[in-house]
Amino acid sequence: MSVSKYKIRLNSLDKELDIPIEMKWDFLERDQAIDQYQQTVLEDVIGPPVDFELTRFPHQEYYSNITNSFLTKVNYEFYFFDTGDTIANTTSWYNSYEYAGFTEKEIYSYIKPFTKSFFKLDFYDTRSETSQKNYFTIILPVQQGDFDTVTISTFLTNVKIRKPKYGLDYVGDKEGFFIYWLRETDYIDLDEFYMSAKFFNARQGSFIRMMNVPQSTLAGNYYTFNSEDYFYYKVKLDYTSRNYEILSTSTGDRVGTDINPILWYEYVNP
Repeated sequence: MSVSKYKIRLNSLDKELDIPIEMKWDFLERDQAIDQYQQTVLEDVIGPPVDFELTRFPHQEYYSNITNSFLTKVNYEFYFFDTGDTIANTTSWYNSYEYAGFTEKEIYSYIKPFTKSFFKLDFYDTRSETSQKNYFTIILPVQQGDFDTVTISTFLTNVKIRKPKYGLDYVGDKEGFFIYWLRETDYIDLDEFYMSAKFFNARQGSFIRMMNVPQSTLAGNYYTFNSEDYFYYKVKLDYTSRNYEILSTSTGDRVGTDINPILWYEYVNP
């Protein structure tokens, strides 16, 4: 083995000695490199991080000619078919749970088959039923809504029972007023949805589909119509103001206001 020979002479003066030995810091910041590698592997496997945080969209404000003020309340009305009437009669649908199979006394007493019933609003990306995806759902319980004054016995006169008419707002009946959707559009870039409605009748254990017009208005085509036109309303989200509005799919007019509520009618199967 060949080595270099160095002779060092000592005297009273301080000396500095440079030793030509190569030094490589291979392990410098090794921990940081491992952390970076782990992050790279994770991104390759599951992709980069995505913001899935939700934000709250309230109903867009509108001017009311009734109250002469600006309101935010979104209004729904649901009508059930009178099975003792004919489908050709435009007055065969009623804004009452009695025509869903519940008596006034049962509604007043909040029996379980009634309180377990609810309206289900589904929000899709398209009206095409062959390709649509349901992105979220809003439930409207029957314990909310307006009241009718009725008499259920000689001892209980002028009692109030619920009716399927909703005025949802920031206060009072507020369940179903807000739409909760993604805060950012990076992952799913959607700001328009199509809303359908069903009523779950807990007494029958089945869903009743709702239309945006009564079938009597379809000029004899009571069962042979385009479902895309009559089973949906359009919902538009505004990411700038963080609110939403609901539009008619046939006219494009805004609905949900106090003078133009969102109307749903029970669909009668053939």
